[in-house]
Amino acid sequence: MTSQRTSGTLQAENVGHSYGSHRVLHEVSLTCPEGTTTAIVGPSGSGKSTLLRIIAGFLRPDSGRVRLDNADLTPKPAHRRPIGLVSQDGALFPHMSVGKNIAFGVPKSKNTAQRVAELLDLVSLPQDYAQRRPDQLSGGQRQRVALARALGRDPAIILLDEPFSALDAGLRDRTRKAVQRVLRSTGTTALLVTHDQDEALSFADAVAVLQEGQLRQAGAPEEVYSVPADLGTAQFLGEAVVLEAHIADGRAECTLGTVPLRHRADNGFAHLLLRPEQIQVTAAGTGVLGLVLDADYYGHDTTALVRIHGGEEEVRVRLLNAAPLEVGETVGLQVTGTGVAYPP
Repeated sequence: MTSQRTSGTLQAENVGHSYGSHRVLHEVSLTCPEGTTTAIVGPSGSGKSTLLRIIAGFLRPDSGRVRLDNADLTPKPAHRRPIGLVSQDGALFPHMSVGKNIAFGVPKSKNTAQRVAELLDLVSLPQDYAQRRPDQLSGGQRQRVALARALGRDPAIILLDEPFSALDAGLRDRTRKAVQRVLRSTGTTALLVTHDQDEALSFADAVAVLQEGQLRQAGAPEEVYSVPADLGTAQFLGEAVVLEAHIADGRAECTLGTVPLRHRADNGFAHLLLRPEQIQVTAAGTGVLGLVLDADYYGHDTTALVRIHGGEEEVRVRLLNAAPLEVGETVGLQVTGTGVAYPP
């Protein structure tokens, strides 16, 4: 197969941007190392789409710059940047065949027919799909074609703008894995923008959390999920159980008992963070007693809201492959693993 352009390290350096008097990005600095995938996740209005548009070249930042290795991309228009883009709907040309859509991005200096065949093979689509129109493909197949077209330019960077959000759950998972496989096999540096926390955690090598235009945390998925920088980040990245606690000698005393801490914390009162999957349900009579207030059965797991006996604190628990819990049932609760403490 024809070799890809060498990927590079993408850097946003102190990038700021406003729409009128509204500041949407506050001096955001983010590094996407060569050959890795980084996911930017955040709620609506957090600034993640604005940051993507600045990196792509569709917007000029008010401050800061965008770099690819030692090259400053900031002054360059979008079409002069070595960047490929896959949007939410794929943005394929409806009047062109799949083959012509892919060929649109292939440099004139290359054997177009050969390169289209290579790219179809790369995204695991049969060669005869080159003759089909986009409306003859499934949503997942269209996104693979969009990726093939973006890769046709031999970009150093691929930007993925909510590329799976329009797909149903099963197709979204399969398409995400297919795109992940392609990016890893080509060694292309990629940046995914998504509002889906599970997608960000499962797809990327690194996760960056944007809230209110500020980069709150960036790191490995396990790090940002297990040790969030603050409670706001914790509550955005999945279900969070937050309890009042007293810290002493590396342990937290709370209504669920004594919980060891993952990292050192100052002695005194604190908020203790746990995840629902850390709270095990036991037979009544063991552990701390609680009353089931609400329960939802999903087949693969059950989630329940439980009020801890003797107080007003409530916890959300998640049980894998468990029978449904009954509302009004008394159960035992015990914590596994470690917690994270934050100042009150």
